[in-house]
Amino acid sequence: HAVMPAVRISPLVLLSLLVLWISSSGVRALSPSRGEPSSALLPQTRLRRFVSPGQGELNDGTLLQLWTCNGSWRQKFVLFPHGDASIRLAGAGGQDCVDISTYTEAPDGAKVWMWTCHLDDQGANQKWLQGSGGRFVSQLDRTKCLDLWQGKLLVGASVQVWACQEDRATQQWTFNTTDGSIRPTSDPTLCLDAGTTRTCADPSLRDLPYCNPDLGFAERAADLVARMSVEEKAINLQNNNPGVPRLGVPSLPFAECLHGVLSGCGQAVNGSTGCPTSFPAAIGLGASFNTSLFSTIARTISTEARALNNQGVTGLAFWAPDINPFRDPRWGRGQEVAGEDPLLLSSYVKFYSRGLQEGEDLHYLKVVSTCKHFSGYDLEDWNGVDRLHFDAKISNRDLVDYYWPPFHACVTEAHAQSIMCSYNRVNGIPSCANDFYQNTILRHRWGFDGFIVSDCGAIDVIQNAHNYTQKPGDTVRVALRGGTDLECGSFYDSHMLDALHDGFITEDDITLAITRVYTHLLRLGMLDPDDRVPYRKFGPERVDTPEHRQHALDAAHQSIVLLKNSENTLPLSKHARVAVIGPHGNATDSLLSNYHGTNTVVQDHSPLLAIQRKGVEVVFAKGCEIGGQEESGIPAAVDTAKASDVVLLFLGLDQDQEREGHDRIDLRLPGVQMQLVQAVVATKVPTVVVLVNGGALAIEWIQMHVSAIVEAFYPGEMGGDAIADVLFGDYNPSGKLPITIYPATFVGRNYFDMDLRAEGGITYRYYKGKPLWPFGFGLSYTTFHYEIIHDAVVEANTATLAQGKIVLSYRVRISNAGKVAGDAVVLGFVRSDVEDLLPRKLFDFTRVNLGPGASKEVLLSLSMSALASVDEHGTTLLLPGSYTVEIGDVTAPITTHLSLTGSPYEIDHV
Repeated sequence: HAVMPAVRISPLVLLSLLVLWISSSGVRALSPSRGEPSSALLPQTRLRRFVSPGQGELNDGTLLQLWTCNGSWRQKFVLFPHGDASIRLAGAGGQDCVDISTYTEAPDGAKVWMWTCHLDDQGANQKWLQGSGGRFVSQLDRTKCLDLWQGKLLVGASVQVWACQEDRATQQWTFNTTDGSIRPTSDPTLCLDAGTTRTCADPSLRDLPYCNPDLGFAERAADLVARMSVEEKAINLQNNNPGVPRLGVPSLPFAECLHGVLSGCGQAVNGSTGCPTSFPAAIGLGASFNTSLFSTIARTISTEARALNNQGVTGLAFWAPDINPFRDPRWGRGQEVAGEDPLLLSSYVKFYSRGLQEGEDLHYLKVVSTCKHFSGYDLEDWNGVDRLHFDAKISNRDLVDYYWPPFHACVTEAHAQSIMCSYNRVNGIPSCANDFYQNTILRHRWGFDGFIVSDCGAIDVIQNAHNYTQKPGDTVRVALRGGTDLECGSFYDSHMLDALHDGFITEDDITLAITRVYTHLLRLGMLDPDDRVPYRKFGPERVDTPEHRQHALDAAHQSIVLLKNSENTLPLSKHARVAVIGPHGNATDSLLSNYHGTNTVVQDHSPLLAIQRKGVEVVFAKGCEIGGQEESGIPAAVDTAKASDVVLLFLGLDQDQEREGHDRIDLRLPGVQMQLVQAVVATKVPTVVVLVNGGALAIEWIQMHVSAIVEAFYPGEMGGDAIADVLFGDYNPSGKLPITIYPATFVGRNYFDMDLRAEGGITYRYYKGKPLWPFGFGLSYTTFHYEIIHDAVVEANTATLAQGKIVLSYRVRISNAGKVAGDAVVLGFVRSDVEDLLPRKLFDFTRVNLGPGASKEVLLSLSMSALASVDEHGTTLLLPGSYTVEIGDVTAPITTHLSLTGSPYEIDHV
């Protein structure tokens, strides 16, 4: 459940939102079941920002909180007047009722606030019953009682509803008939209070150093933390944190944005839906090999995030991007990452994280970007072992050369301010307890200056899944001192203070962690006036705009990879009679991948609808389901194919086949999709297969028997339009595979084996077999020619190169020799001429648009790190010898050579 910040809002915006609420019973927000929970509003939450009213003012949506009893009119209530089951404030004409923030249900954790009384049939969320033990029971759901945030008797704690429990002290209340106060039975010095929420504008706080926006963030954070009790420090080291209400510090809200904000919708204006834009999944974005696109998408997402946060819909600290290399095609979360290559992922995180964090005002973070999951994480649940129990055995060589480079770029190039540690162990040590990896490597060697958050529940996993510790206090110690500052979960909340009292940790340990976290709360501008933080001006007009939809279409265009095009089958004529067949033919939500927000735009942009808008004569037959075994729809699909000039066969995977918590065991198409393909191909009608998926599909038979194959990945809300544009020649496909597509026999490899060289190798760097399509493959409707017009140095000394005295670069001319415009993706690879000394690996890439007959020159740079080898000890070396450089088309590259002289030169070591 979400913890939303206390924020201020103008009366005009409140009026607009009230009008919206009156016209609708609520906004349905996404309620996903995932390891990392969304900060979306709970289902059917009324669209309202929590407000901080001034003296004598009470607004709809004012939070009900727990404060020290002071006799204020905000603490005087009347129970059940007029026999209507309401609990009302005695003042303000008795028109304000205690109300559950969710409109038609009372889920655990729903906030309780004050709202204008509406005791009609729709007002059941304002009706209460008196239960045993002084409990107030919701008439909307008689299993739920008036309670406090996480059962804490904390000054400033928000009031919520939770499942009624006879022995829960925070559900036991006493009504004082003398002063009208409602007090916790266990602490009569505290009272329910309607809106005493403080901010740094409060006269008692505004002159304190931490509230001074002219001071440095580090100085302000130190001052703030010094004023907090140890209990307040500890309770805020979790994602579901209360803030420090007495000091005017709101909750720091967390959320997801892997390829769009994962949240519900805000206010719909200017023809928008008010819902966040859903871009292609990261695996598709990786296929674009376009760093400017990575940046554009991230900037768009962070703009929408701020606009939605200003409406109380989402958070400001985001768990994105996912940068674990897509090592094995069976991984259920491979769709979340940009590919299998560390350099591609390093470029992706550099531009994506910076796009999220950096905006028009560099003084403040636009949002916080979290790189996840550190480290060695790429298994969900395979052969009886899940991610909570898996021990990834990884050599220092593979850590340094393959698994760690994206995280190194996250720290040194992207400057992301948060990193998430993973569930698994690496070489016996749980990731969230690994002092060497998190403190020595991340912080001391790489210079990481942000905070580390655990994956959700990963602290509990240290003790209760990995059995690495036996006592809760020791678990808190190894995690906190191991560098994990903040937990997604509740283990810290349940055990940290006991760990302190029992001597496992010190208050200094807690202070260090909360200082790291709260430095970023300040960097987000959460305590500063609206006129100092430009992102506070972002309104609903910045969500789901025409420009953002165009970005989604551009991204989907660039993510599509043309795998086969026999006899120029594509592009199709718009005069042909087209059969759209297959389970993804009229797909909508399944185009969105996982971790997506509420989205209705996609409903109008399925492939079938997009093709129909081309003015093409279209007939449709689904044929079968993605993973179903029912074949009864295949005969109708065959009849549809026979009546057409060309068949567009939409196949692939969905979230039932690959997702968080679920890996594949087979690379082939699931269900009866192959039976559908074979039946359609048997009609002899030219057939084009379009794949919608995340992980690679082994489609040997299809590769041999159909005319054309298009890989669309999960293309997002505008994916149907992008696919149609490619099929009918309105866009020239330009994507390149960011993964290797293996044959079906690949699954014989032991998934648990993290050694990249073992069992015939894995990833394009080490795989010894013949892939169906190699990493970097992708066709176009035109032909590009490549020419190296200026070599870098053909011979260099290792020491001279390592000391930066020379720079290796290659100037390449690309020419479009065809008749249509298109984008050329230029890839540069380097390998040692001595086998296994330096495997073939990507060293640079760029993208260039060329009209028919046009040429352009680009520069590819061969960095020292790309040219370096890593030995079995994890030492990075420049080795003398002969190297081959390959540039251009991966199936027929142009080559040049480089000779390194001198002695082995050590660059770094573990």
